[in-house]
Amino acid sequence: MGGPNGEAMNLDHVASIGDLRLIARQRIPAPVFEWLDGGAFESETLKANVDDFRALRLRQRVMKDISARDLSATVLGQSLSMPLVISPTGMSGMVPGGDGGELMAARAARAAGIPFTLGMMAIKSIEDLRRELDGFWFQICMLSDRGIMRDIVERARDAGCPVLVLTMTWPILSQMNRSIRGRHARLPPRYTPASILTYARHPRWALKTLGAMPIRFGNFVPHMAEPEIANIVTLLDASATWKDVEWLRGIWPGKLLVKGVMNPEDAQLAIAAGADGISVSNHGGNMLDASSSTIAALPAVVEAVGDRAEVLLDGGIRSGQDVLKAMALGAKACLVGRAHLYGLGAAGEAGVSKALDIIRKELDISVGLTGLARVRDASPAILC
Repeated sequence: MGGPNGEAMNLDHVASIGDLRLIARQRIPAPVFEWLDGGAFESETLKANVDDFRALRLRQRVMKDISARDLSATVLGQSLSMPLVISPTGMSGMVPGGDGGELMAARAARAAGIPFTLGMMAIKSIEDLRRELDGFWFQICMLSDRGIMRDIVERARDAGCPVLVLTMTWPILSQMNRSIRGRHARLPPRYTPASILTYARHPRWALKTLGAMPIRFGNFVPHMAEPEIANIVTLLDASATWKDVEWLRGIWPGKLLVKGVMNPEDAQLAIAAGADGISVSNHGGNMLDASSSTIAALPAVVEAVGDRAEVLLDGGIRSGQDVLKAMALGAKACLVGRAHLYGLGAAGEAGVSKALDIIRKELDISVGLTGLARVRDASPAILC
């Protein structure tokens, strides 16, 4: 089995997502690791996402017939092998070195029987991914240039994407203090005198990435001569309102999942605007620091939504037990961002598959030991 940089790698002794994180930290350059591991400002929200999950306790039951456990779920009309979706993450294509990370993650998701979500800010385009597989979800932000936005949405439609994910938590740029203090080379990578030493510590990663240069955001190639992050962020629409979500609903024929709802008021407005699903998300702690964790916000959103839309959770998932806890509090499924990125950085496609296998096994064991035969039967009764 090969690692992302070509080294032989054995994942047999990797037991947790935390193990994959440690391997990724060693195998990829510091700027890439800091980007995927850090949060906004002092990372308080990121930490709360994880810590609040850990604070919840499961209630063990005994003498239940758990001989035939079922982890399957139906989410937004799709049958999933387990209640998990790979979350959209911009620039993830370069994580393992080169520009193929999104393809690796999508293949791993397909093999696991769950959806992969291609991000607007992916290295690979919708068409690149569609040439390899179909059925993936696609994510977009509100863009001030509605012509560009409509074109991208229509391309996702033509590619057969069943779900469009609208990320609402990125109307402006936030700040990652740890990256500023680290004075790391900018991303996507550029080979300059200031950055050469950083990337020289990971020569195989650097050579793969150099071979893929220039790294561009594929979905924007038809719309700008230099589809780089500095140009694309100028398109983020800080003036967008729920009326704009209604506009998007009007041009998108498939399921619409709005990502970034953290309170009941916004949940009500999202449903009124035409959302089929709501993802309780604080952008992985990458935007507003010192805000509520996703698991703390989940119950109130679930109560406000009722059966009018499906509620998912995105943020803080580091184990199968986290997935079960979220479902106990009303989530239909969870999206994972960093968990799969750690696997991608550790060992490419094999690392993502390992991350998904870890979560599946932890979920299966925890479902059984809480006395359930089906994960979809999780309720607050399994929490202490």
